[in-house]
Amino acid sequence: MNLSITRVVLALELKILSRNKVLIALFGIMLAMLLSALWIGNSMYRKQEQTIGKIKVHEAEMLDSLKTRIRRIEANHMIHPGFIWDDPTFAYNTARNEGPKFAVKQPFVLQALTIGQSDIQPFYYKVYINKKQYLTYEGEIDNSLLQFIGNFDFAFVVIYLFPLLIIVFTYNVLSSEKEQGTWVLLKTSNQSIATVIRLRVLIRYLLFTSVFWLLVLPIMTGLLGSDFLWTSNWWWTFSLVSMYFGFWFALSFWVNSFSMTSTVNAMVLIFLWLFTGILIPNVLQIGLTQAYPIPSRVSLTNEERKAVNKYFEKDGQLLTREVFSSPRTLIRQASIVTPGMVYGYGVIVYKSQEIKDAATEVAEQKLYGQIEKQQSAIKAFQLISPALMMQEELSALSGTHWHQFNTFSRDVDEFRKRTQQFYYPKMAHESTYRTFTVKDAEAIPTFSPKQYRNYNRDQVWKSFLSYMVIIGILGWVGYRKLLNAER
Repeated sequence: MNLSITRVVLALELKILSRNKVLIALFGIMLAMLLSALWIGNSMYRKQEQTIGKIKVHEAEMLDSLKTRIRRIEANHMIHPGFIWDDPTFAYNTARNEGPKFAVKQPFVLQALTIGQSDIQPFYYKVYINKKQYLTYEGEIDNSLLQFIGNFDFAFVVIYLFPLLIIVFTYNVLSSEKEQGTWVLLKTSNQSIATVIRLRVLIRYLLFTSVFWLLVLPIMTGLLGSDFLWTSNWWWTFSLVSMYFGFWFALSFWVNSFSMTSTVNAMVLIFLWLFTGILIPNVLQIGLTQAYPIPSRVSLTNEERKAVNKYFEKDGQLLTREVFSSPRTLIRQASIVTPGMVYGYGVIVYKSQEIKDAATEVAEQKLYGQIEKQQSAIKAFQLISPALMMQEELSALSGTHWHQFNTFSRDVDEFRKRTQQFYYPKMAHESTYRTFTVKDAEAIPTFSPKQYRNYNRDQVWKSFLSYMVIIGILGWVGYRKLLNAER
């Protein structure tokens, strides 16, 4: 491509855009959108950080309180003046009261770009021997990744709103020449119309993308610092977003190549935006929910209840009779609770919990199995909806993808097993059920907070190359059509 014609077209484009004040309007709209989106994302990211900070303080206070109370009882010859169920020297009491620890999913800084499932899936649990507790989300279970259009964050702006700006920026690149009477002049030049129009679209792409990143980088650095710049997640985000913009410019170039009027071009591009970004995701959301229905929370609870009831109908009754027939655990009066009774309840709890955990694991496999099927189906339809592809990749790169929350949840399950393995031996034997010491308190298992921001490199490469191929095809077909239109 001749360098001189490139300089001429560039100067002409800048003159046209400056005269029409398009660049100023574009800059203002982009700035307003990005400031709002990044402020919202940063606010949610900082809120989670603050919550995690409070959790650390709370855990330290609870541990100090536990050790202080144990020392006080030991200094008082193992006499606890208060309610027996609050005595921390009983392993079962500690496991119920001050012993539970928190498991935390440390937010990744790029979470400020894509909220994803971070406002739906728990990012921390309080882990007991019998449950992992999170009280914020008590609604029905759903695969929230199917709810593609969500928070007004960076991902929402990039995926759903900026394509509209690109359409406004490029829909009449060719048709305006015909409507303003300059088409004839273009045909008499020594450069083909196809070359000129391709150059104009390319220049507008570079202008749009450059303005976008020149706005994003200072805002993000001001809000989040600069550490994110040294992560591969960020550079993949940079590359994929730039390619996504390139797809919409290439699509607009292809539509322009049909030499239709400006109004028709705009209508066609708006329809393609609605079809690929709104219609397909919503149809998939409904269709996949019907094809692979997720078990209700009630059904999961019933699975656990049936397993526990089945246990107590036979083996559990024998255990209960054996434990409470002992003179030490016998309930003589409802108002009297003996140390033996605390031991007996501890045995019953851990025995029945093993059965309940097995039933819960089966029920959760059904849940995760259905969601996995939904996710596999989404991948199969990604190519017909670039919005889906971008939503998938940006959430993975930001650490807010469903798979990352699923990995965190499974790690919490493993942590709860370690917690059980710590408490159960102390609860299960009469010689140890009331020997919980300060040393034991310091040895209670803790969950090391970590970021879950791993992504599928092969999938990211596949998405990147898919965009390149689609852009190449659209550009080549549009260029050939414009060459044929000149004849």
